[in-house]
Amino acid sequence: MDIEKYNLVNRNDCKKPNDEIDDKEIYFDIYVSPDKEVCIIGSLDNNYICWASITTPGDFERIVTFIDYILKCKPVMVSSLYCALECRYEEVMKWHKFSIFKKMYNDEFRFYSQASHVYLGDNEMYLAKSMSEEINRFYDIELAKCKYRSMDNNYFKILKGYKKLLTQNSNFEYYYEMKPFISILKCESYLKLSPNKEIRSLYLDCMKECSNLYNSYMSSVR
Repeated sequence: MDIEKYNLVNRNDCKKPNDEIDDKEIYFDIYVSPDKEVCIIGSLDNNYICWASITTPGDFERIVTFIDYILKCKPVMVSSLYCALECRYEEVMKWHKFSIFKKMYNDEFRFYSQASHVYLGDNEMYLAKSMSEEINRFYDIELAKCKYRSMDNNYFKILKGYKKLLTQNSNFEYYYEMKPFISILKCESYLKLSPNKEIRSLYLDCMKECSNLYNSYMSSVR
């Protein structure tokens, strides 16, 4: 398999980094869609990525191959998330996300998964498989949260109330007042996977309003 042909970081969108990247550790940002499409991002920092791919649902073996390749390769080309994903950028940013990154464990750095809050094994033969299994685990756990949340038939009305609350004041200082409420909404991010399209869309509207409040606040205090 020519693995690099699946990498959206290529000569068409590569960038020359402004700082040294050779000593940067790769970490993974994983985005999952309601249809279980998976976008794997191999990140170097907040500015540069060395891998981006989108796979079809259930393609477990290919995902294992991608992750194993990312773990072993030395980045040659880098790009930004926006440039690599191009026309799918806005879509993927609405998907549910978790990260896998290195964190200190028993005096050594080990990969830690936000999906199930575990440190993954240090055996290179099984590390890629373990990471891939975390994607399925993340999807199943977060989808179960959606199921239990949807048992409350009034939750759609609650979300409408949330949106109204976020838009009832245009003063830039309103963001500061809403910060505790915004933190509550962020904890509901599993709703990005909700099978109920109306709930999913309304939750994304709420998060967009949170972003608008933040941007308004930052524009005024700069």
